[in-house]
Amino acid sequence: MQGQLLIAHPLLNDGFFNRSVIYLTNHSEEGAIGFSLNFKTQFMLRDVRPQVKNGNFPIYEGGPVAKNQLFFLHTLGHDLPDSFEVSKNIYVGGDFNELLHMIEHGKVKSYQVKFFAGYSGWGENQLETEIQNKHWLLNTPQDTGFFGNEAEDLWGLQLSEVKDSYSIFANFGFDPSMN
Repeated sequence: MQGQLLIAHPLLNDGFFNRSVIYLTNHSEEGAIGFSLNFKTQFMLRDVRPQVKNGNFPIYEGGPVAKNQLFFLHTLGHDLPDSFEVSKNIYVGGDFNELLHMIEHGKVKSYQVKFFAGYSGWGENQLETEIQNKHWLLNTPQDTGFFGNEAEDLWGLQLSEVKDSYSIFANFGFDPSMN
């Protein structure tokens, strides 16, 4: 499942994961790790690294685990040393100081990197059980296009990619019983 998107089922009512789209960066017998792509915080990179004058990059809430740590996904490839390719030109991590240097010198655009406070994690067989219980829909992205989608549109767009008729849920409020 590494490199796939987890899209919260429209009827999932689970606090943090409601309407989330998570990019899975790691999946093994021990568990899974991913980052929620669509919960933008009020913070920017410049708020946590004020010395980076060009730090107008939003920080997303990546998940409920390790929220005091900063992680990043990017499309910079091996131009950023120590990066790990997850799939299809999406990379996780790398030399953070080099990334800051690249940002400071205008070599990185905001659509090429996403920063996350925290991550989403599952223990052994936990994610598989949640998928069997229909908490999540899976989508294999065809390219990196989803990476540049606006956070507030991503869940609805991914729902409609899974099944066109699911797009109706994107127009419902957070509590469908209130519609």
